[in-house]
Amino acid sequence: ASFTVDPNPSAKGEVIGGKYVVYAPDDQQGFPSDFGDDKKLFTDDDPIVRLPKGYTVVDMDTSPFTFDRSKHPVIDLLEGEGAAQEDFSKLSYTAAYDGMVEMLRKKYAYTEMKKIDWDALKTEFSPRVEDAEATHDAAAFQSVLHDFLMRIPDGHVSAPFDQRAFAQAVSGGVGLAVRQLDDGRVIVNFVLDGGPGDIAGIELKAEILAINGKSIETALNQTTLWEGPFSTEHNTRLQQLQYVLRFPIDTDVEIEYKNSGDSNSSTVNVKAIREFDTFRYYSSVGESTGFEAPVEYHLMDNGYVYVKINSFFDSARLTIQLWERLMHTLNDQQTPGLIIDMRQNGGGSGFLSDQMAAYFFDEALDLGNTAIYDEALGKFYADPAFENTFILPPDNLRYAGKVAVLIGPSCASACEHFSYDMNLQNRAEIVGQYPTAGLGASVTPYSMPDGLQLQYSIGHSIDPEGNFIIEGTGVLPTIKVPVDEETLFSKGDPVLDAAVAYLDKATQ
Repeated sequence: ASFTVDPNPSAKGEVIGGKYVVYAPDDQQGFPSDFGDDKKLFTDDDPIVRLPKGYTVVDMDTSPFTFDRSKHPVIDLLEGEGAAQEDFSKLSYTAAYDGMVEMLRKKYAYTEMKKIDWDALKTEFSPRVEDAEATHDAAAFQSVLHDFLMRIPDGHVSAPFDQRAFAQAVSGGVGLAVRQLDDGRVIVNFVLDGGPGDIAGIELKAEILAINGKSIETALNQTTLWEGPFSTEHNTRLQQLQYVLRFPIDTDVEIEYKNSGDSNSSTVNVKAIREFDTFRYYSSVGESTGFEAPVEYHLMDNGYVYVKINSFFDSARLTIQLWERLMHTLNDQQTPGLIIDMRQNGGGSGFLSDQMAAYFFDEALDLGNTAIYDEALGKFYADPAFENTFILPPDNLRYAGKVAVLIGPSCASACEHFSYDMNLQNRAEIVGQYPTAGLGASVTPYSMPDGLQLQYSIGHSIDPEGNFIIEGTGVLPTIKVPVDEETLFSKGDPVLDAAVAYLDKATQ
């Protein structure tokens, strides 16, 4: 813009400087010549001057304002103070680290909720930062930032990622992938044919009891979280399950297990080999190709419609056009039930996700707000002017049939807001084996030395009563599909099957 506003939310966008281009249709129009005693524009105490007919550039950075009627005025475009990201990139390692900690101490959205002791964290990691600065070691500085930020249990917080260390630590596998059942057992759900585990006699459905002399629970708890941090315990555990049997190549691994049907356990020693089949097996479920449209749907044989919202990052115009085409068709065909698959939706525009949910409601519901740190108030503040509400579409675009929303741990951020909205007034059943990712914040980037671009949670989402929503818990299934041997080894899609079973009952 060409003008600047007070960056504090409580100021409600008050203009504080910059330039306006003003047009007067005749010479009888007035405009303020200064801010007046209250330092606000367009209030009763503003001194007023008459403008000549035509265009005038008003410079509000002078007192009184300067009125420019030159033939070729210059108007600088400005980035507002509130839009500029924190930049520590030109500072020393210690100064950048100190600046980052102080920024997080003041502006991080969930300090109290997550019980983060910034003083203790800063003291713990400061010696490593000082050592990295003394030796000019960029890798060491990146490592300490990674370890520091991984201590913040928030999936919206980004930590530097050491690709070389990651590749070395997890490039080896023992030919087994595992999952944990609801009853606590950790069982093998994939065996690589001819892999170390297969050769050692470990079978599909075998229960893993211990790894390298540690109980499976201890081994999981001590597994390095490579892709974190995470906001929820279930996402943390899923990450641990993915990496608990990944090792550097040629690592000797002792595994205690019990094959299905055996009464006694066995212990074998295997060596990690270069294999990624087990890693890809764990990661490949629902993997995207990049060719998907933001909204894809088809008619199922049972008469219900299945729609997958792949993300809220795509073109909002295209997304809504596809969405409204679906709504038209659902109503024209009098479709009895709709299944919305959100399991691989990583988020995007929160506004878009809220307004797509509006097509299932007849009231402009209050969806809550976002509280952001306000410098002037010295606390987090949610501006009532920015309450989130549904913008209701025309009646003919609203779908009134039964709805089931499929969720999972990869449904994050804006995806979770859509799922949360669909749970209002019990509008839809939320079906899944796990809650969503638990990322309830709005985020902002910041810069650190050596070209590091990171982000943190700057605003917390709250409901109309001011309570935190989504963060740390995610959206919970209203229809919980068990994680047991039956669902784990099902040839179909147990979550989808549960949604169909619900619609069958609800539409009778």
